[in-house]
Order: sequence, then structure tokens, then C-alpha cells
Amino acid sequence: METTVFQGDVIQSETDIDVNGSKMTGSSLVEDPGIPLVDRRNGKYNKYMADDNTSQTDLVSTLTPASKFDNISYRLSRRKNLIKRRRHVVSLEFILALIGIVFMLVETELFFQHVITKEDAISLVLKSCISISTVFLLMAVIAYHVTGIQLHMTDNSLEDWRLAVTFPWTYLKIGCELLICAIHPFPSSITIPGLNPDGKTKMVSIDPILSILMLLRLYLVGKFMVVNSRLLTDTATQSLGALNKVKINTAFVFKALMSSNPGTVLVSIMLAILIVDTWAMRTCEVYYHPDEAHSSFFNAMWMIAITFLTVGYGDIYPNSYCGRFVAVTTGLMGVGTTALLVAVLASKLEQSRAEKYVHNFVSRAQLDKQRKHAAADTIKYVIQLWRLRRQDADDSRKRIRLHGKLLQAIANMRDAKNEKACIGESAIGFIEVAKSVDEVFETVEGIQENQKGMKAKINEMESKMDDLANKMDAVYHAITHR
Repeated sequence: METTVFQGDVIQSETDIDVNGSKMTGSSLVEDPGIPLVDRRNGKYNKYMADDNTSQTDLVSTLTPASKFDNISYRLSRRKNLIKRRRHVVSLEFILALIGIVFMLVETELFFQHVITKEDAISLVLKSCISISTVFLLMAVIAYHVTGIQLHMTDNSLEDWRLAVTFPWTYLKIGCELLICAIHPFPSSITIPGLNPDGKTKMVSIDPILSILMLLRLYLVGKFMVVNSRLLTDTATQSLGALNKVKINTAFVFKALMSSNPGTVLVSIMLAILIVDTWAMRTCEVYYHPDEAHSSFFNAMWMIAITFLTVGYGDIYPNSYCGRFVAVTTGLMGVGTTALLVAVLASKLEQSRAEKYVHNFVSRAQLDKQRKHAAADTIKYVIQLWRLRRQDADDSRKRIRLHGKLLQAIANMRDAKNEKACIGESAIGFIEVAKSVDEVFETVEGIQENQKGMKAKINEMESKMDDLANKMDAVYHAITHR
């Protein structure tokens, strides 16, 4: 007889097992030191060799260690602390990014105003401050991702960080973010040979390209808003999302903001694009093609505005490859933002369900009124034509005019009827269909109940008829026997 006992990760069986031609029992799986027993502790595989003095109970308890994530209170408190730490790290990232951008703007504007040059000590000090803030920013980015991995481990009860990392997407994401945050003007003047659109080659500085690419750090503004959003920090929202299998992430917060405050979000995005791209266009033109027209901030803003709106008058255009790249980027952003603006306007101009009901009710009332007036006109013109025919009047023009009015009244009556039918069809939505389905279901249930009652009554009548037939047969037999 085979008996199997499960204890933790150890399976004991009294049935003999043939391994490589030799016989061994279930107890030999524990007692034989030649077979390694493997267990997973702290995310790693560890081998445990059974000694002669090791009992089976001690080995089973060794193979089933208690995990700290089994305590739900520990998991909840750890998750709360990690979310709080992540919020602090993102706030630090946001502050460091703004500090670096402010130093970069100050250094660039001082250079534009010919207050300093790239070899001055002030420029080197400002760029050194940018580099120092960049180093701390990279450390904060790494701390943010480490906190995210720990949070994922806590949510899924993982004890090894390698199980919480998805290869290669996690590494690619971290690498891209580190690369974006690492771009900044270096504390030296670096020049490279550059080609102008007119075909001439000259030595140009790479500071404007690095300064413009440094503005990519502004994505941390969105991260800061998302992490501190009530939708992401509220426990009730997280619970509802988990129950409905909805991820409460950046996309969810952006959609929620577009649903609640679409106008504010779109205006903020458009203003940010206008200001950032204007500064980038002015920087490119001042560095690579300095002239009075393109060095003005307002002229650059005008050029970015007409490019963003895809108008392009052609009175001002970029004279450098850097400026042309900024113009193309602005045009693409303008197309996407315009599409969002059209979608928001369409949703805002659409009537609500209650407004549709009121509008359809008023339209039906007006169409009923028009149909009644058309019917009254039809009767009136028929009576007038009948009177003319009875009087034998020879006024053919009047008769033709009345006949035309009669046909027009009939056409108006039919048009009102058709428009009313169209309004009734367009007013039917998912709610009306669901309500109609419920009404049909209730009607069918009522019919089924009536059928059951009728069936019961018919069965009762059949039983009574059978009883009556039996009684008549008994009376008939009694009469015949007499």
C-alpha cells in the first residue's frame, strides 16, 4: 500500500523507487547524504546535505524558512514607507533638475548679452555648478529606480531583486533616463567643425546643442506632478484599481486630468512648448547664425507660433540646421496638440444625455405642431377646391394655385412625420436599449408565469374531467347491471 505525506517541500513515500537500477525507499531521500536537497531562500538556490545526526523534522523545518513578506502588516508598512521615499526622491530630482536648468539659462543669457565669454571664470563656475547638480541628479535617478524595484518586490513578495527586474526593458529604461539627465554643457569650450545650410564649414560650439538637450529634463515636472497626485497616493484609488485590474500609473493620471481639466492641461502644454521652443530657436540662431532679426526673442516666438500652428508665412525662417530641427519638432508637437484640442472641443460641444432628452422632446413637440398645421392646411385646401368645383368656377389660375398649396401641405405633413421618426431613432442609445431589453425580459417572465398558471389550471381541469368520466362510467355500469 502506498502512502504519501507532504511536509513543506519534502515528499515522503514508502514506495520503493528505482534510480539507476538501485532500490531506495522514501526515507533514504532524506538519510542518504549523496542526494542534495535544494531549497530557495532569499531568492537563491541553496543545497542542504543531510548528516547522520540530522533528523528528518529538523531538515523539513530548515527547508521551509519563514519569509518576512508573509506578514501582511510588514508588507503594508514597508509599502507605505517606500511610496513616501519615492515621493521624496522625485521631489529631489525635480529640485536638482530645476537648479541645473536655471544655472544653464543664466550662463547662456549672460553670454548672449556679451557680459561673459566661454573662457571667463564666471562661465566655468556656472558650468561646474551644472555638473555638480547633474551628478546628484543621476544619484537621485538611481535611487528612484532602486525604490521602484523594492516596491515591486514588496507588492509581489519577492526576496531577490533580480526577480523584480525585467530584462532588458528595465535596464534600457534606466539607461535612457540616466542618459537624458546626464546631458549638460561641460565646464569648457568645446568646438567642432559644423556645416551651414549655405555649404560653408566653420568651427562651432556644442554648448547650444547640449543646452537645448538639457531641457529634456523637464519631463521630471510631469513625474513630480504624477507622483504627488491624489490619484496615485490615495489608498482607496489603488484598491479600486487593483480590484478592477486597472493600473494606476502615469497614463491613468494623464487621462484623468484630460477628463477633468482638459482646457487647463492643453493650455499649459501649448504655453510650455511655445516658451521652450522659442528659447531653443533663439539659442540656435544666436550661436550658429547671429543676426538682428533672429536674435530677438519675440521674432523667434513669432516663428515658433506660426510653425506650431502649421501656417508658415515665410517672413522669418531658421538659417541653421539646429534651428530647422527645432522647427520640425515644433511642427510635430503642434499637429499632436491640435488633434488633442479638436478632440476636447468635440467632447465638450457634445450634448449630455439629459440635454439630448430635452432637445428631442422639444423637437418632437415642434414637429407634431408642424404636422397638425400641415394637416389643417390640407383639409382647408381640399374644402376650397371642392367649393370651386361645386360653383363651377372657371378660374383655373386659382384652382392651380390651391392645388399646389394642397400638394405642399401634404409634403410638409409627410416631412414632419419622417423627421419625427428619425429623431426617435437617433435618441436610442445604449441605456435605452438596455431598458428595452429589461422590459422585454420582464414581459417574457410574466408570460412564462401566466403559462405556468394556465398549465396548472389545465392539469386541474383534466383531473376533474377524469374524475367525472370515472363517475359516469360507474353510474353507467350500475345502471346496466340493474
